[in-house]
Amino acid sequence: MVRNGKMRIKYAVIFVMLFGLLVLSCQQRKEVKILWDTWGVPHIYSASEEALAYGFGYAQAKDRLEQILSSYRYAEGSMSEAFGPDYIDLDYVQRVWRHAEISKEKYQQMPVRFRKILQAFIGGIKQYMQEHPDQVPEWAPDIQPWHPVALGRAFIWWWPLDQALDDLKSGKRKKEHTHGSNQWSVSGSRTESGAPILLIDPHLSWNKDGHWFEARLHGGKLHVSGICVVGTPFVGLGHNRHLAWAATTGGPDCGDVYEEEINPDNPLQYKYEGEWRDISVDTLHIPVKTDEGVVTVERVVERTHHGPIQERDGLKAYAIALPYAEEIGLVEQLYYMNTAKNLDEFKEALELRQFMPQNIMVADQEGNIYYQRTGRVPIRNQKYDWSKPVPGNTKETEWQGIHPTKDLVQILNPETGFMQNCNISPATMFPGSPLVSAKYPAYIYNDLDNRDNPRGRQAVALLSAETRMSFDRAQEIATDTGIYGVQPWLDALKEAYAKYKRQYRDVEQAVNLIVQWDGHVNKESQGATLYRFWRQELNKINPGISDARLSTLSPKQRRAMLRAVRKAKGTLKSYFGSYKVAWGKTVILERGNKTFALDGGTFENDISSLRAIWGKTEKGLTKATGGQSGPMVVSLTKKIKSVSVLPWGESDNPDSPHFGDQAEKLFSQKKFKPTWFEMDELKGHIESEKIIVLTGKK
Repeated sequence: MVRNGKMRIKYAVIFVMLFGLLVLSCQQRKEVKILWDTWGVPHIYSASEEALAYGFGYAQAKDRLEQILSSYRYAEGSMSEAFGPDYIDLDYVQRVWRHAEISKEKYQQMPVRFRKILQAFIGGIKQYMQEHPDQVPEWAPDIQPWHPVALGRAFIWWWPLDQALDDLKSGKRKKEHTHGSNQWSVSGSRTESGAPILLIDPHLSWNKDGHWFEARLHGGKLHVSGICVVGTPFVGLGHNRHLAWAATTGGPDCGDVYEEEINPDNPLQYKYEGEWRDISVDTLHIPVKTDEGVVTVERVVERTHHGPIQERDGLKAYAIALPYAEEIGLVEQLYYMNTAKNLDEFKEALELRQFMPQNIMVADQEGNIYYQRTGRVPIRNQKYDWSKPVPGNTKETEWQGIHPTKDLVQILNPETGFMQNCNISPATMFPGSPLVSAKYPAYIYNDLDNRDNPRGRQAVALLSAETRMSFDRAQEIATDTGIYGVQPWLDALKEAYAKYKRQYRDVEQAVNLIVQWDGHVNKESQGATLYRFWRQELNKINPGISDARLSTLSPKQRRAMLRAVRKAKGTLKSYFGSYKVAWGKTVILERGNKTFALDGGTFENDISSLRAIWGKTEKGLTKATGGQSGPMVVSLTKKIKSVSVLPWGESDNPDSPHFGDQAEKLFSQKKFKPTWFEMDELKGHIESEKIIVLTGKK
């Protein structure tokens, strides 16, 4: 009996110890440590991915709460309810495509692991809101785990939708979405370290899509660094411990327009396979904030089985079809991209085909550089021209599934040892590119063989010259301000002045300022400013002059060049009191009550540097609103090294030291900051820390 009693006590002690260890383990899996570095970037650590997401939601809310909440309203189409009638058209588009409806409905069908991550992410945001109720705006929506899913849909939507609307070529719409970016990769055979280097350089509006949030995430399988769409739980562009990836606008055709034949006796019917089908009609009820209170605006949407009708023209109606219409898999694809341990796993993630049409570039620690022109591409009948509306009255034009990624344009380790895609054709990515249109269906290639731009040409020129690229040199190229192809213009102007200087003595000094310019749009350059305004005036006086015609200019065109110099002088004097104006006085960044001069530019007349900057120009002054929005340079050495910068700062709180610190100390100086990706690198650079615990609240 005594022995049995002792045994029971022994087993009870063991049980208690094991139970205690289990409880401790569970507590550890729920605990999240957030370390903010000296630039305000959160480094988040947890034993589980679910708790990591909780901490990520909390960290985003700390610096971008209003952006998160307005982004969720944007995705669900309820901006007008909070901010008034200016958003009715935008809300209409979101509701036409049913982002909220589909996300709510299909969220329940997602794998449990992703539902838990989404619930935790929203839970972290809610914890911050509960702790700081004074920061929660009165218009805040009731946020739910499906909101990040809807936001992901809304974010990618404009790429395929713009492709479809371009098929209409109706001229009835105004494009409001500026999409661009740079990317390049260099193999280890051309770098100093012997490891590949990748540039990630998205160009978007800083006020909207490109107001990225930056973070380092460590938990479960996730060890990743980069930028994300605010309000989503994974990194969109960045690197993990094995590889890095970038994306630029471009890609296969992922949007179509069907020309529907309307019944002359019934405008709500369309013909399909010899029979009249009914057009479905829905009335959308959009709440709108007004001075008198919230009112409801009704908008009608008509649909065929192909999709919503965009416009009508007599007995024709044009319906938009997007292969993403019923999809919600972007969250899942991003997770697998974030956790890929090698190129094969990353390509498996791309096989989910949830990403918008893009140029994807990858570099890994095994020495690979890889490119895929990715997207969700319908299998189409090649009898038809899919770059314009196709007949909707026949089953011949119905999609026959989705192309596997093996069908898409792609290349692994090109012989040149480098490649770039700065929104150019696959055929101009590097000298001798084999990625030509003849090898692919037109709708998969979706480009012209010879299409390039000044950024792409400049990238090829600079990368071709690098045989032992250092990490520092990679950063210099990432922020290069050279304008490709200006020398022939300078030579033509010099020749024009030499021939007609008697009539244009008053522009001699101005001509010299232009022709002696080094071709870089640096903040101190006066020649760059005068060149820009000269090209603007020349385009007004004689728009027929182009690069190809510079060697055969007529006397009239040469004199037009000189008259444009005279006009540019006058324009600059009227704006700034002198025609000798530094570039940095004409291109600026504003953040709060501070102003910073900028290098770089992306403007009309082929003034487009790799360091992209654009904005609204009034009276000669450009206030930057977009361009380089989150560049990162990554060296795929055994221990990955990376640097990054945001154009403003991590926080949207004007009282935070990180509201504009990167604008002042980094971005306006063409500098990057180290990412301190691993814990041993972060030590000594921690500004603050917080431990939070995942709760069961939803």
